[in-house]
This record gives sequence, structure tokens and C-alpha cells, in this order.
Amino acid sequence: MSSEKFTVGDMKRKLVGLDDSLELTFSGGLTFYRIKRYGDDEVYIEFDEAVGDLTDAFKKRNPGVKVAFIETSAADWSEDGIVGGPISVTVT
Repeated sequence: MSSEKFTVGDMKRKLVGLDDSLELTFSGGLTFYRIKRYGDDEVYIEFDEAVGDLTDAFKKRNPGVKVAFIETSAADWSEDGIVGGPISVTVT
């Protein structure tokens, strides 16, 4: 994948001609949550799955892993909405 910016215009061009009722799915089983605007020049596409905070040791052992999404039902959540402990992620 290119490291160049992917713009709204790029996305529109990719979707041109597709029927409005066509379902969009995301690789890895991710579930769409929302599109959120950050300032005048950036938009985030967010998923229902939480992004795991990878330790430096994990990143060193697994340099090809850029992000780990975690199914939220698998987490032990505290009352303030923070995961209460580590979640094991294994790369095979």
C-alpha cells in the first residue's frame, strides 16, 4: 500500500458507479462505527473494535504488526471505560 495520502476524492472515485444499497465490508472482520471529522483537513473512519496498545517488546518481536484491533466483548472494562488489564495477542 502506498504511503501517499488517501483523500475523500480518492474514495469517491473508487466508489463511483456503485449502487447505494451495496454493502461495504472491511477485511479482518472489522465493524464500521462512524466517520468523525478532525479539523478542516482530516477525517477518521472508526471501527467498533478497540485498537490495542502494543508494547515496545511486542513491536520488536513482530515488526510487521502495525495495529491490533480487539473485539470489545473480549476486554475486561472498568466503570470508567478503560480496559482493566492486558489482553493477550499472539502472532503465529
